[in-house]
Amino acid sequence: MNFAYYSFPPFAVHAGRVTVIDTTVQRIYQDLSLGFQDKLDTVKLSDDDFTSVTVKNGAQWYGDPMLTVDLNALFQRKLQTQLIKLLADNQVVALSDGLRELLSKLLEDSYLMDVPLEMPEIPELAKLVKFSGVQVAPGPVGDAYAIIESLIKVLIELNDQRMIVLTNVSHYLQVSQLQSLVRFMSNADLPLLLIEFSPIQRKEYFTDCDYHYIDSDFVLW
Repeated sequence: MNFAYYSFPPFAVHAGRVTVIDTTVQRIYQDLSLGFQDKLDTVKLSDDDFTSVTVKNGAQWYGDPMLTVDLNALFQRKLQTQLIKLLADNQVVALSDGLRELLSKLLEDSYLMDVPLEMPEIPELAKLVKFSGVQVAPGPVGDAYAIIESLIKVLIELNDQRMIVLTNVSHYLQVSQLQSLVRFMSNADLPLLLIEFSPIQRKEYFTDCDYHYIDSDFVLW
């Protein structure tokens, strides 16, 4: 995947790599952030053959991992649907039988109430799974790396191949954690773009990343 931002040459964001745009220019940081949210027409995307791709189809903005990445708000329903697809027919029957047994037990004890009760229809599987409340298990509080890793695992499971766009990651990850992320992404086969704001170039921090720094004179390093 590639993206263009005027007046710089196109930036390549390769699957399995961490690409970083680090800048000290507030306008660039804002333009890229809003562009990848599809709120401004400041970013143009293309595939590896440089065929134009819409921002919506080519990238997904997740923003600050500690402030805007709520995995269950984003993915709970999709993961529940994926879980249903993975269940074998005999497992579906077993779930329905288990619910039927529970309802029968309730009816057996209904004689304690002077109210006529009857067995309802067994809900369809989607409703059963939704009612179960299955969700992404929360990681340690305040662990940005765990959030990012879980995000990537969810996207792999959902087969979402779009460019992942995060920001402010350097605010939260130690150097060792960033290197763990680099290694993790090398096996993920997904493109990851980090948009960062810094008054100085930080190539040493972003070792083994495809690192680009834009200084206050709009010079790309």
